[in-house]
Amino acid sequence: MGNPSLESVDGHRRSAARLWAQAKMDWFAGLSRHGSLAAERLTKKPETRTGARQGMSQFTGSLLIGLGVSLYVHANLGVAAYDVMLTALRDILNISLGQASWVFTGSLFGIATLLGHRPKVSGLFYLLGNGLAVDFWVNLLNTPDDMFTRLLFVLVGTGAIAGGVAMVVHAGLTGGPIDALMRAGRDRGLDPFKLRSVIELAIVVLGVLLGGDFGPATIFFIVTMGPLLRVGRQALCDHRTGRQARMGIA
Repeated sequence: MGNPSLESVDGHRRSAARLWAQAKMDWFAGLSRHGSLAAERLTKKPETRTGARQGMSQFTGSLLIGLGVSLYVHANLGVAAYDVMLTALRDILNISLGQASWVFTGSLFGIATLLGHRPKVSGLFYLLGNGLAVDFWVNLLNTPDDMFTRLLFVLVGTGAIAGGVAMVVHAGLTGGPIDALMRAGRDRGLDPFKLRSVIELAIVVLGVLLGGDFGPATIFFIVTMGPLLRVGRQALCDHRTGRQARMGIA
């Protein structure tokens, strides 16, 4: 028989190794919604195939993302990672947050186009839908006065963005601008995921330097986005497996 104490130590080491591997995979998922969407699209095949279900999945995902972004805005504790840059542009250009997303995300699409990766029509609709959804929810909701509700806004907003990204990935119609930039980098021999990390960090840092809404909620979003996205993806996969079983699809 082996030494129980040594076996216990080995078991703890294996558990720690699994937790570390999962943490790396969660970081691998990306810092922002566009980074997470890009990582998911490059590593997983979309499950949804029919046009109607694709459109509904992407529409629902855009609404959820818009809701999540607006909840962060009204919590006034810092916005989600990608939106730090957008809030900076909003204030500099005196436009809405949705319009800022069109300006900045459209610029990234333009760079990707110059590098040989044009956005698909569905990608442009995704950009348009995101901006409209953000402005719709931002104008609909009010900023709460008490801290408890503000913290609740952050929690619900994080879940909404993660669920929305999972729905858009599930649709399989499009990727965002970081997706296109990652593919352009891969064509040139660059590691697409290292490139994505550089792009995302640069966007956040530049947004902070320009006066974007960075705060503790931003850090919370970065830490929790990966695990929540994993849960959302698994839920959609389980739903699809159950649906196939009910319909007798192999």
